[in-house]
Amino acid sequence: MKSKLFLLLFMIVFSSNYVQAQSSSACGSKDGWHSLQKANKSFIKNPKYIKQRKKTANGQNPAYVVLSCSDSRTPPELIFNQGLGRIFCPRVAGNTAGDQVVDSIAFAVATWDVTTIVVMGHESCGAVEGAVDRLRVNGGVVDPDNGIFNAVLIPIERAIIDAGINVFAPNAVELATKANVAYAANQLVLKSPIIASALASGQIIIVGSVYSLSSGKAHQLFVWSNCGIEP
Repeated sequence: MKSKLFLLLFMIVFSSNYVQAQSSSACGSKDGWHSLQKANKSFIKNPKYIKQRKKTANGQNPAYVVLSCSDSRTPPELIFNQGLGRIFCPRVAGNTAGDQVVDSIAFAVATWDVTTIVVMGHESCGAVEGAVDRLRVNGGVVDPDNGIFNAVLIPIERAIIDAGINVFAPNAVELATKANVAYAANQLVLKSPIIASALASGQIIIVGSVYSLSSGKAHQLFVWSNCGIEP
């Protein structure tokens, strides 16, 4: 009973101090949010999106899944000129295939008429550059104990090591970007029986791609179907 009273007293005191600290400090600017609200009003009134919302408000059936980097310059809906309801798009720094990403894509494949999964990296990816830099510092060895951003960097580092890339080569980042795309695509199949089965049956294909920030082109690296992998 005493421990419960102590915990309750602690929470009251902590909450009081937190409120005082918040009230004594300057509030953050809401300009960014107001700008987004203004843009949202334009989106609401846009006839093109009014039509698309009416078609998709009660459900979705995207044909495409695009696993892309969360980089603000690489939105798949714009790159592939698609509207609402067309692309199911898990985005994560470095376009890595962690468990949440794999499960999300597997859900899409199992639920809708998905025909194509695209794993899309991009030029000058900060996550890939970070992985290359860390491997350089650590002598080409993955070192999770002494690093940060491990959930992002470690999969990319493993992709680089598996591909046998010389991290000190002038084109190391370019090669690492491509290797990371291939590694992520392979992880989708290895980790998910649903994705593997859909690939084997011909329901889906998996495409590897690297997006050019300057030209806007999504370059094809490979197409993986039930007939194998083609460049």
